[in-house]
Formats: sequence, C-alpha cells, structure tokens
Amino acid sequence: MALQHATLKIVSSLAGAGRTLYAPYQTDGIPVRFNPSEYTLTRNQTYADVTIPGLETSIVQFVRGDTQTLSLELYLDRSDRVAHVAAPAPAGPGAQGASPMGGGVPSTASFDGIDTELKLLRLLVTIDSGLHAPPVVEFNWGKLSFRGVVATYSERFQMFDEAGNALRARVTLSLKKYMPPSLQARAASPQSPDRTKTRVVREGERIDVIAVEEYGDAIHWPMIARANKLARPRVLVPGSVLLIPPL
Repeated sequence: MALQHATLKIVSSLAGAGRTLYAPYQTDGIPVRFNPSEYTLTRNQTYADVTIPGLETSIVQFVRGDTQTLSLELYLDRSDRVAHVAAPAPAGPGAQGASPMGGGVPSTASFDGIDTELKLLRLLVTIDSGLHAPPVVEFNWGKLSFRGVVATYSERFQMFDEAGNALRARVTLSLKKYMPPSLQARAASPQSPDRTKTRVVREGERIDVIAVEEYGDAIHWPMIARANKLARPRVLVPGSVLLIPPL
C-alpha cells in the first residue's frame, strides 16, 4: 500500500529553541508519511494473585488499567530531491569514476537530506525547558486521532549521499495515551457497579478505607458491614473475601 500523509502536532506550549524550530508548524503540525496498512493500539490490565490459606488456587483481583499505547512507523525520504543516482563503480583495477563511498546519491551544495525533518521529530522526545518534560503530541490520520507522549523513539537510516547526508530513514514511535489529571479525576466514577462484586482484604486494610476506594466516601462502610454480616467491622481478617454491594 502506498504511503499516506499524516500529521504529528505538538499540543503543549514549547519554550526555548524548540519553540523557534516548531513555530512554522504550530498550526498544521509536522507533516509525516507512514504505511497505513499497519499500526497497533495496545491496552493492558494489571491483576494481582492473592493467596488465601485453604484455597487450592489464588484469587485473581483487578488492580488497575494500564495506559493505551499507539505504535507506528514513519518514513522519511528525500532521495527524490537529488538529480540522479550514481552509477555503480566500474569493475577492474585502476577503474576511474568510482564513488569514494562505493556508490550512492551525489550530494548537492546546500542539501541537508532529512536533517530538518529529524530535528522536528526529535522535539517529541526532547525535554522542553518550559515544560521540564517532553511535549504532549497528537497523531492525526483520517479518523484516527491519538493524543499522548512519546514513550519509545528509534531511527533507522537506509540511504546516504556522498557527503554523508541521510536521505531515507524509518522512525518507529510508541505513544502512551495522555489525559490531564483533572480530566482523569472527572472521568473516574466513584459509584460501584450495579451488581455485587467481591474484594479480598489486604493486610492492614480498614473498612472505611475500603468504602472510600469502592464508593468514593467513607460514609458507606455500614453497607459493606451489613452485606457481610460483620460482627466486628473494625477488625478485618487479611485474605478474607468481602462482598461489595451496589449503591
């Protein structure tokens, strides 16, 4: 499949040299090309095995969800900016016309290959002086829009001119989905599911703390005590299983 055009837009406010370099791309973002036949969206969940004496197997308890990631490969190619490709070196000893680098693309006086594109992409993993962290970016192609931070970044060079300028490269990115803490708190629901669930008591846990974690408010601890017929709700046995009723 032919390469398609997409954009990488920095949505954070940059400072210093990065701001100057990115200024011409502030509105439309950095133009990139990638192969739309493949990109990967990944999301993992974290579970803990809780061992309870007397049970044959441990209880699997949900701990937290992990951040969604987008992995893709970008392509940089400026070989078409050079007039022609050097012919292979003539065979035989003393042959004339061989390139000092064994063939390749002739260089031009003011041509810097893909250096400009690489400098822009490297901003994605550069610690900005104003943010004290790499910037938040947004990848857009068709209906796909993914906002995140670059977790992994690698460059693979494939063609050079005689001056050593890189003409082709593949840049592999992995972006972790980003959401401001204020939005995460707003999106989190303190309500329990509309059905009863179970929870394994951990060492040192209190019933009021469990109520906060499950319902968002310690005032609901009597519901847990009644559902489990706890005679001494302030004394929880580690490893015991509690029913968590719906609100």
